[in-house]
Amino acid sequence: MFELNENLEIKKELFQGSVIFTIDNFYKNPKQIENYLFGKPNEIRLHKSEDKPSYNSIYFEDRRHDDDIDSLDVKNVYDFLSELCGQGSDDDDVIVTNCTRFKKHQFNDYKNNYWWPHTDGGYNGIVYFNDDDKNGTCFYEVLVEPPDVNEHYQPWGLKKNFKVLKTLEPKYNRLVFFDGYKFPHGMNICTDRYFGEEYRVNQVFFFDCDYYLRDE
Repeated sequence: MFELNENLEIKKELFQGSVIFTIDNFYKNPKQIENYLFGKPNEIRLHKSEDKPSYNSIYFEDRRHDDDIDSLDVKNVYDFLSELCGQGSDDDDVIVTNCTRFKKHQFNDYKNNYWWPHTDGGYNGIVYFNDDDKNGTCFYEVLVEPPDVNEHYQPWGLKKNFKVLKTLEPKYNRLVFFDGYKFPHGMNICTDRYFGEEYRVNQVFFFDCDYYLRDE
């Protein structure tokens, strides 16, 4: 199912010493994949549902696949991305997704806050599955360290505490691939599009850099 298009055009951008990859028309059959992953979004399990305190399912829904559905032939995607970034992944046969929407509530003050700027273990791949050209992904410089609290208890950070370094624009079936260890990042919620019935959905791939592995 996870067959890549042939003759992919791989765009590379050097940003602050790190390569950002962008590949449009990534999957050969994106609608088939979209239906497989997100055909029944309400049935995707809530992420970190055991964490307390948490506002997940109260003010927003953060739902994710994480090794809970048949991975089929997704390993070929990990192999392709590993060749690009030179990093490996311990989860190269796992399907991971994001499926998010928000309640219309003052808690979700996206005009004055950014959603959960964070870092990961290495390169991150994101394939967007919404027909959206605005709510993509941002890189940040952290000006004030956020409190050490559960992700779903205080996910929003005041804009004055961060500086936007770069915004990656989304597009249906576009892959963006960047160093999530080097750049604090998060989903760019800049409109109220996902404050109703529609979920913001994507598939993600995580890799681990040497620095991260040494820090563990």
